[in-house]
Amino acid sequence: MDKLKKITGLFKALSDENRLKIVDFIRKNEIKCSLNDKGKCKDKTCINDLGKYLKIGLPTVSHHVKELTRAEILITEKSGRWSYLRINPKRIAEITDFLNLFIIN
Repeated sequence: MDKLKKITGLFKALSDENRLKIVDFIRKNEIKCSLNDKGKCKDKTCINDLGKYLKIGLPTVSHHVKELTRAEILITEKSGRWSYLRINPKRIAEITDFLNLFIIN
């Protein structure tokens, strides 16, 4: 039952169009990311980037990011006064594993 509750929370967090756009934007940014000498992404996604991309205010972006972070779909990293975001591959794998149960070979 706990697994089902966890999956339900993940789907609830992704049930908003703006949240899906946020995850997709970050995914695309991570794909094109170039690594610095410490193996970290130089072109991290900042919450401000999302506001510009979605054309919505920062309070609304922050709300969506909070929901995605609460569901552990996103991981936030603070650097000074900026918050940077990345996708938690573990949570995405859980969603994928669950959906794969419905694929009939």
